[in-house]
Amino acid sequence: MAKLREELEWQVRIFKRGSMRVLSLFIGGGTPSAVPYEEIEKTMEVIQSCYPIYSDWEASIECNPESASKEALEAYQRSGINRLSFGLQSTQEELRFWEGSISFPPSLPPIRKPKLGFKNISIDLMNGIPLQTPESYRKTLKNISLLKPEHLSIYNLIIEKGNPLLCSGQEGKLPLPSEEELLEMDALTKEWTKKMGMSPYEVSNYAKEGFFSVHNYGYWSNVPYLGFGIHASSYFQHKRWKNTNKLPLYLSLPFFEKEDSSSIKSGQRPVEKSLDETSSSSHLPILQNEKSCPSIEEQLCEDLQVLTKEEEMEEFFYLGLRRTSGVSEIDFVKRFSVDMHKIFGAVLEKLCREGYLLHDNAHYRFTEVGMNLSNVLLAEFLL
Repeated sequence: MAKLREELEWQVRIFKRGSMRVLSLFIGGGTPSAVPYEEIEKTMEVIQSCYPIYSDWEASIECNPESASKEALEAYQRSGINRLSFGLQSTQEELRFWEGSISFPPSLPPIRKPKLGFKNISIDLMNGIPLQTPESYRKTLKNISLLKPEHLSIYNLIIEKGNPLLCSGQEGKLPLPSEEELLEMDALTKEWTKKMGMSPYEVSNYAKEGFFSVHNYGYWSNVPYLGFGIHASSYFQHKRWKNTNKLPLYLSLPFFEKEDSSSIKSGQRPVEKSLDETSSSSHLPILQNEKSCPSIEEQLCEDLQVLTKEEEMEEFFYLGLRRTSGVSEIDFVKRFSVDMHKIFGAVLEKLCREGYLLHDNAHYRFTEVGMNLSNVLLAEFLL
């Protein structure tokens, strides 16, 4: 966690302080609630001292119901965290199949809001997992409804070709839900989220009015984001990259020497180069400090992709159409200075004609049938 805080301080140089503010924060990547809450408090202090944030920002932390103690939750609130995301997955016996998974009912009591003090709680569920049936999934949704969360993320388990689980399912060794059962579960999702007063705002996300996830919605809206820590992903200034997944390398990176770190905390920061001032071979600004390793970016960042205009146009649709609000013709023109119909007119007309897209008020959005087939239909927008 100390090294993560060093990276947070170091990366301030590419976040244009003063011209941008932080809309949301998500502390995830495993089970942050297993980390001593004092470390979370220290990290929140660094974030709020280094980065300009909106006063009404959304700050979430991912929690395991069984590792989030009362003391930890109180510490999270003190530090500025205002939203909890519980990875419950299921409340039924099928989760015993997964090694290390929590089971119901022990995981339920810690989530009850009167004991938490948080006004914004999200729960993650999965359907299509081995041994699950529509009836067990219905019981899960009923149990979740008793908790009255503000937000639900419900993901379909997708088993890739070659995965041992898929082979076991095909051989009949492991009961996987059938296509018919998966459709029944999707219908149950719509039924029970409606009962809970929630509406869908994205393919896998449901929320009560005023509680959609700012962080999730920003991702599907191409809002830039920075990721910190092992294997964290970033999207900033037309580039995507990931941090290294090699822990020894990450821990060895000399973000600052002791003198530099102390100067950061006292409000003095090393001079940075702008993107225009860096060499053509560099994709990130290089900190101009002789005590910093000149190749930190090269060691830290992997899979760097500089997006072309065409790729960003594809992502505009590929991400934006996952939202129930769809994509805006005006937003496309503002961003790319071209009418979307000149590039995607044929596919838009085709999908509207086939009943998968609706076109109204200068917006395109999927119909219910189109949303159910979105993973297939979105491939139509690849140039």
